[in-house]
Amino acid sequence: MSEQEQVEEVTQEVKKEPTGSSVGKAINSIMETLEIALSGRGNAVMVRVNDEALEKLDMLVAAGICKSRSESAAFLLQRGIDSSATLFARIEDVTAKITELRQELLKSVQEMEV
Repeated sequence: MSEQEQVEEVTQEVKKEPTGSSVGKAINSIMETLEIALSGRGNAVMVRVNDEALEKLDMLVAAGICKSRSESAAFLLQRGIDSSATLFARIEDVTAKITELRQELLKSVQEMEV
């Protein structure tokens, strides 16, 4: 059974939890994040972490939430991305403006050379 199939199987089991319970909601949130984090994992990144981060990665594995440190890292990265959506939107806006200004400057310099 593939990782994706295993995630889907566990997700179906979790969804049977009472939806009103805070535990059920938390588990659903974790499972949704895990599904997103594990989908399309075709890119590899090597990263060095401190002892505290390694402890948290291992904690997710020991708890059975993730199957490996790699899954744990992907899960935590996705949670960070999700919780920083406003920051990333702002960065995207500013980066687009910077790109536009660079293109404008380049065009001005090229016009001066002619």
